[in-house]
Amino acid sequence: MGCESANSSSKKIIQSQTFFSFDKGQRDITNNKYQNYKTPVKLGFILEGCANYHKYQILVIMADNNNKFTTEILNSNENFVKFNSCYICNYFFERQQYLYIKLLKNGIESGDIKVALGTIVGSPKSIYRTEIGKEKENIIVIAQSIKETDSFINFDFIVKAMETIDFQNINNLISFKISNPENLLYQSESISYLGKFQPIKIPIAILGQNFTVSFLNSEQKILGFKDETIGDFREQIKSDSSYLGFLVNDKIINIYNNSKIFSNYSFIDYLKSGVTIKLTIGIDFTSSNKPPNDPNSLHYLGREMNDYELAIRACGTVVAYYDYNQSFPVYGFGAIVKGEKKANMCFNVNFQQNPEVYTIDNVIKAYRNCFNNIILAGETEFCPLIKNVNEKIRQEQDPLKYHILMILTDGIIVDQQKTIDALVDGSFLPLSVIIIGIGNDHFKEMIELDGDENPITSSNGVKRKRDLVQFVPFNKYKNDPTELATQVLEEVPRQIMEYYTMKDIYPDNISRFQKNKLMNYNNINQNINYNNFNAKYLNDSHINYKNFMNFNNNYSFTQTINNQNIQLSNSYHIAFDADKQSKGTGVGSIYY
Repeated sequence: MGCESANSSSKKIIQSQTFFSFDKGQRDITNNKYQNYKTPVKLGFILEGCANYHKYQILVIMADNNNKFTTEILNSNENFVKFNSCYICNYFFERQQYLYIKLLKNGIESGDIKVALGTIVGSPKSIYRTEIGKEKENIIVIAQSIKETDSFINFDFIVKAMETIDFQNINNLISFKISNPENLLYQSESISYLGKFQPIKIPIAILGQNFTVSFLNSEQKILGFKDETIGDFREQIKSDSSYLGFLVNDKIINIYNNSKIFSNYSFIDYLKSGVTIKLTIGIDFTSSNKPPNDPNSLHYLGREMNDYELAIRACGTVVAYYDYNQSFPVYGFGAIVKGEKKANMCFNVNFQQNPEVYTIDNVIKAYRNCFNNIILAGETEFCPLIKNVNEKIRQEQDPLKYHILMILTDGIIVDQQKTIDALVDGSFLPLSVIIIGIGNDHFKEMIELDGDENPITSSNGVKRKRDLVQFVPFNKYKNDPTELATQVLEEVPRQIMEYYTMKDIYPDNISRFQKNKLMNYNNINQNINYNNFNAKYLNDSHINYKNFMNFNNNYSFTQTINNQNIQLSNSYHIAFDADKQSKGTGVGSIYY
């Protein structure tokens, strides 16, 4: 390690030193650019429940291009096989990409499955499990996105002393280091107690999700430190408060955090971190469609599927991969429901209290059965349907459930401005709206709602917060269901990532946005150490305080209890004695 003497002291001035290296081809990221709709992914394979003393191999065939891949041949070890080789392919959210996965045992095919790549990616945490083979072995397929560049943190700290300090004294030099549980990653240069460290960029892939930032004096003794997670660090960056404070010779030293996190997340990263997708379908039953027994009707119920059914099948099937319970709210609008006297602009197509219908096949059945209970009537209005969905999203209070409202309509709406108001409201919510135009109308109003050229503005002057609408005319792609789904759904990944970026929700901090559960605590005796906080209480749970607390202050910090992140906020007055120790008690609530 390079060093040099200063003045006549035997103390050493530390030169900065990096203990990691960028991978070849890695480059800096200067802003958060959204991924292309095409995402390279790698699929890993695990077998469970295997017979011992047998040789296993996996064969994968991509249906649309007949691309083949085989893993290495491995012996089963304690009924378990984890293959080292991975299948790499391009993933498209908007396409049906089928894989044939074959299990070979001792060189002989033992079983196979057909599965959509979207089903694998859309499984919880992008981990897909199913049975395969005559012996019903369990196969686990794990999807992970491949990035050309890593996300990284640009660590940038400023030192400010509250009182004048003799800068000529080498004892008043400070440095910092960054480490993770395995390695020391960086040691900074030494600077005075009124200065700025040279920024350092560390890829998150190298840094890890848990790391420690420590500040040291000229003798390399720790003055203060923080155990961090990426999510906690991101939240602290948004704060103007001191990152860390400590005493040196009775002088108050504050460290301010000017760091930045540059993210290169993919749509798959959000799915793996817990974002789910919920499909809702709205169907136009206005009289302009013509009765379902008329061969010229857009709702004609013959032996072949009509255009409404074809659109539901082509687009709904793709989105359904990402809905874990395969249950979809289905609404109709513009018909007179049996027992009512005027057109209803938002009714449950299944005529049950719960509008959800299980599987896309049953959605089409419910659509057909619906005609037994309605008369087509009225003019087309979107506003009641969109407002209904907006309200349900607000009631759910689940920010990690992203909603896609797919509206199928034959044309002109009569509540254009009210619809725009509802869409502007929806742009602040986890919602995308897909409008599929059925029939030969010019769909001028739908193009305006799409707002690609002129973003929509509400009647009270509020501009949409982000793009959330996509309009596609069905007839243009009627003879190509794959291209129809592509045109309808290709913007959805970008819209989802745009929403979560707008809300400062990222895969690395997403756990703090899970639905809160409340756990009460009483009379927690806290034994607080000035530099690090460890305690054992709360039914013998171990609490590791993640943040260094400023003294004599109110505080909010994150705890880990039983491997769960817990946000604790309360007000304490901390009075440190000469040994920098204190005890306190408190009554409050812990949210986790």
